Amino acid sequence: MEYRRLVSEAHLMVQEFLQTQGYKGALEAYEQEAKGVLEDIPKSMPTPKPLLEVLTDKRMAQLHSQLGQLNMPSQAEEQDFATPGDYNSIPSKIHEVIKDIHPVNIIFARTAEVAVEPRLDDLELDPTMTVKKVGALVTAAADRTIKFTLLDGNTYGDEQPGQVFNILQPHEGVALDIDFHPRHPELMLTSAMDKTMVLTNTITGEQHQHFKDHAKFVVRAKFAKNGDIIVTGSHDKTVNIYKVQPGQDVHQLPRYALDKTLNFKGAVEGLCVLPMTSSRTAPTVVIGTRDDNYLHYVDLNNYSTVKYNMNVNNDDWVSFTPMDISVSPHNDGGYLLVSTDSPTGRQILFRTDSALQLFNYYGVPTDGFSTPRHAWDKSGKFFYVTGNDHKIYCFQVGGSQEIMGILEGHTSVIRGLHMDYGRNMLVSCGFDKSVRLWVSSSALTAAEDQSNMILDQ
Repeated sequence: MEYRRLVSEAHLMVQEFLQTQGYKGALEAYEQEAKGVLEDIPKSMPTPKPLLEVLTDKRMAQLHSQLGQLNMPSQAEEQDFATPGDYNSIPSKIHEVIKDIHPVNIIFARTAEVAVEPRLDDLELDPTMTVKKVGALVTAAADRTIKFTLLDGNTYGDEQPGQVFNILQPHEGVALDIDFHPRHPELMLTSAMDKTMVLTNTITGEQHQHFKDHAKFVVRAKFAKNGDIIVTGSHDKTVNIYKVQPGQDVHQLPRYALDKTLNFKGAVEGLCVLPMTSSRTAPTVVIGTRDDNYLHYVDLNNYSTVKYNMNVNNDDWVSFTPMDISVSPHNDGGYLLVSTDSPTGRQILFRTDSALQLFNYYGVPTDGFSTPRHAWDKSGKFFYVTGNDHKIYCFQVGGSQEIMGILEGHTSVIRGLHMDYGRNMLVSCGFDKSVRLWVSSSALTAAEDQSNMILDQ
C-alpha cells in the first residue's frame, strides 16, 4: 500500500514538472504512456511536493552537511557519542510472556510502585503502616479495564508474583495513557478514548476527580512540576493545562482546575515534559501535532511558546508527524528523540531546546497509519522503537546510526513500550493480547542459574 502511494506521488511530481516547464509534447506522451497509473490515483490524494522543491531540499541538506551546520555537536555531546554503550547490558532477551491478564487487545503497559492498602500481615509487621507500595505491572486494554499485576519479588496478602491484585475501570472508553503522581503514589492519572481525564485513588479505588474538557480522544496525560501541574493532549487539537487549586491541605490529595487551553493546527500526538535543571528552571512541555512541522516548547508558568522547525531547510512543508517524543534519561535531558510516521522509518535526535538535528535514524518499517512508540535505555546510549512488522528495533545513540538489534516475538501490532530503569527491564504490549518483559543477557543468565540452583536443592 505504501509502495503504491509512493509510485502515485512520483507520477504526479513528474506530471507537475512537465506542466510547469512547458514541455507540452513530452507531457502528452507521458500522460498517454502513464495513463493507467494516473487514472488509478484517487482524486482525494493530497498534492505531493513539487519535484524541484524536493531536489532543493536535498541540495540544501547536502550544503548544510558540507558546511558542518547539520551535525554540530558540542564538545560534551561529541564525548557522549564517542563513548559506546554496552549492548549486552541492555534488555534484549525475553524474560517472560504474559498472556492471561486481558482477553482483548492491550493498549498500554508500564511498571510502577503502586500504593495499596496494607493487609493484616503488613500491619502485624508494622502497626503504624498506612500505605504500602508494591511493584506492579499496570495495563490498560480494550475491555476498558486497568489491571495491576504483581511483579517478581512482590507479594500482597495471598497474591503472589504474576497475579492480578486490583482491577479498576475509571473510564467508559479505553484508557490510552497512565501516569502516577511523583509525591502521592496513590494518585493515578489516566486519559481515554471517552474524551476524559480521570484521577483515581489506587488505595480506595475511588474517583478523585473527573474532567470532561476535551472533545475527542485524550491521547496523552502527564504530571509536571513535581505533580503541581497536569498536561493533557487530545485529537481535538488542544492541550489542556491543569494546576493545583490554592489553599489546600498539604496532607490531602491535591485537587486540580483547568488553567489554560492551547490550540494547535492538528491532532496532538507527541507530548513530553522536560526535566527541570539548573539551566531549565521553568516547567516545560514539548508538543508535536499532525499537520504541523514545528515542535512547540511551552513554558508552563506563563505559557510563552518557542517553536522549532523540524525541517532542515526551514520551509513549512509537512511530510511527517512527530508521533512520540521523549527526553534522554541522562545529561540533564540534553537530547530529544522524535519518532515519526515517515515511510522511511525516520527517528530524529534533536538537541533539546533547539532545532539542531544531531542524528537521523532510518530503517524501522513504518507508514502513515503507524503509531510508533519508543523508549530509552537507562544509560541513554540506546533506544528502542516499534515497527509495524510487530518487531522492536534497537539503535545506538551516535555511532553509525545503524540498527543494533531486533527484538522479535509479538505477533500483532505493538501498541505500548515502557522502560523500567530500576529493574533494567523493557515492557512491551500489543494487539496479540500479550505483555512481554525483556531483560539483559546477563540478567537472564543469572535468573536461569538461580532457577537451576533451586531445582538442584
